[in-house]
Amino acid sequence: MKGLERYLTDIACGRSRGFMSACLWPLLWCLSLIYGAAVVCKRTLYRVGILKIFRAPVPVISVGNIIAGGTGKTPFVVALYQILRQEGYSPMVLTRGYMAGQEGESDEAQMLTELIGPCVYVGADRVKTFESACKSGRYDCVILDDGFQQWGLARDLDIVLLDSKHPFGNGSLIPAGVLRETERNLKRAGCVVLTRIDRASPDEISMARTGVAKYNPSVFCALGSHIPGGIRSAFTGKKVLPGDIQGAAAAFCAIGDPDSFRSTLVKSGVDPQLFTAFPDHYLFTCEDMRKVVADCRARKLNRVITTHKDFVKIKASQDIFTGFELFIIDIEFVLTYGKTDILSIIRRLRRT
Repeated sequence: MKGLERYLTDIACGRSRGFMSACLWPLLWCLSLIYGAAVVCKRTLYRVGILKIFRAPVPVISVGNIIAGGTGKTPFVVALYQILRQEGYSPMVLTRGYMAGQEGESDEAQMLTELIGPCVYVGADRVKTFESACKSGRYDCVILDDGFQQWGLARDLDIVLLDSKHPFGNGSLIPAGVLRETERNLKRAGCVVLTRIDRASPDEISMARTGVAKYNPSVFCALGSHIPGGIRSAFTGKKVLPGDIQGAAAAFCAIGDPDSFRSTLVKSGVDPQLFTAFPDHYLFTCEDMRKVVADCRARKLNRVITTHKDFVKIKASQDIFTGFELFIIDIEFVLTYGKTDILSIIRRLRRT
């Protein structure tokens, strides 16, 4: 099942172009038409009032995208939380908790909780989750994680993240592509953030901005990068220096854009001689980790590196890596252009 999911993801992302991919494409395209019709139908039900839209008594800021993963949304949520705190807000974070594991929490939800504390609330029904969380009266702002398609909860600001190198994937809807909805729906965005600009050329960034302007000419575009925020030992939690992980190593991840993690490793001086990419949000099994360990032994690699988002899913089975050096790279989001403009937008929310 894992192999099939990865294969279909490779087709959607344009990484697989063989004969079988060409044969499957017509079926995937037909399914994408059905998916698109369902999205339009659901939005229409909210627009005409058949399905009710809840408006919270405090400002709601959505952080989302129009593609399925791969924009580095979680580190941006953390950065936005810190910005709001600096502005004097007491924000809560509402997240769905997609692909929750045995502990009942998703990788992103666990990671957010570890990074910003108990203000993270998880639930598929965002309205009910908000109503339960706001009883404490401690919060005066909401960050709606992955909320661009959450039409049942009104937002005061929609921040949409796009990968500056591949902002719209192959231009097709799921499952033929990675688009959750068509590009023209960017007209709902109050701000667009182009991420991973360090991996894109000036021409690619310019093309991405032009693509955004085609669908929303007046929207402001900020720019940002994902950078290593620190490296630590998974067993002790002790921070280590970049030199401690440089050289030959193994690495694994289950994120939307595994190439971004590989790029971070290489820039940090790591030679990822064994790099295992699982599907986004994949729930690791003990067998998966034993396979990674076996492959490491076969290649005589005793250092293994993963992301914070992935480590939270293997805590219960980390003993499998006994005898190895297991490191975590924390990824942070940095706004390189547009922070002042985003602050101005946020300050206007308070006045209204």
